[in-house]
Amino acid sequence: MKKILSLTLVASLLLAFSACRDESLNPLPTFLPGVHAFTIFDGIAFNGNLLARPQPYEVNNAKNFPKAAQGSAKVDFKTRWVSLDNKLTVNKIEIYVRMLESYNDPDGNPKVADLSGDGKGKLIATIGTPAANRQWNTFSITPQQIYNAYKSATVAYDKVNKVSVFNNPGRPRPEGEWLRPAETASYGAVAADTFVVTWILYTSDGQVFNTWNPDSICADPTSVSEANSNCQLSFVVK
Repeated sequence: MKKILSLTLVASLLLAFSACRDESLNPLPTFLPGVHAFTIFDGIAFNGNLLARPQPYEVNNAKNFPKAAQGSAKVDFKTRWVSLDNKLTVNKIEIYVRMLESYNDPDGNPKVADLSGDGKGKLIATIGTPAANRQWNTFSITPQQIYNAYKSATVAYDKVNKVSVFNNPGRPRPEGEWLRPAETASYGAVAADTFVVTWILYTSDGQVFNTWNPDSICADPTSVSEANSNCQLSFVVK
């Protein structure tokens, strides 16, 4: 009888402790469903090695804008959204591009101007009805789109006066072209215009998934699978 009474008392104390527990103090977070994306350069083949990451199609500068004939040029991409638990559905994908222009300041120091101003980039394309979970969507980026997005950009190259990027008399762009390759001129060596592609995912329940921590899912090291992820791709003019 004493043993039964002891067990009953212990059970009552445990029940009271459980009933009074404050869940807000629980150190273990509640994980909510999420989505991510995987974007690659289209037209570059898989090398056949399932363990090899990064693959050729996800390496920066795998494709680039040409130096000439930019009016008919483009870079092709494929992107897919992934919901690991199939609890969310992406109903829109926005594609953004940052344009980075390299130049030398009056003291000869190399500088890079982010023409987007806020580091977010300019909206270049929208996929309004994406394919289903883990299925590919295709899009292209052209020099014309970049020019249209950034044609009003200005930079204070002399640290004082802002000058139109595409109408800079101190450093004219190639005749008939918008975007500049790497060059060596009287003002010193300057790197090519660089373009950084990013994306934002919108789900049918109103959530928005953007890049918030480049050290997390953006640095996905896993082997090749349908769940791979990344957060940006870059290319230049060559």
